[in-house]
Amino acid sequence: MNSTLEVLAAAPARAVQEMVLDRYGDYVVVFDADTDAVPVFTALGQWVGLADNPDAITTLIDIHERVNGGDA
Repeated sequence: MNSTLEVLAAAPARAVQEMVLDRYGDYVVVFDADTDAVPVFTALGQWVGLADNPDAITTLIDIHERVNGGDA
């Protein structure tokens, strides 16, 4: 029985996209280097919305808290 492993070629390296998770109190946002849009979720995973850019995150969170009584 032959148990030798021969590497014929290296696997192609995938490009790593820069993504960063950040907390805004009870909210989690996902920054992606490839786009200005920022997905926003509650810390429990409920979808809040998509901020057009990082400057719109607090407005989106404020609206969510007004609609939902401040409970994330």
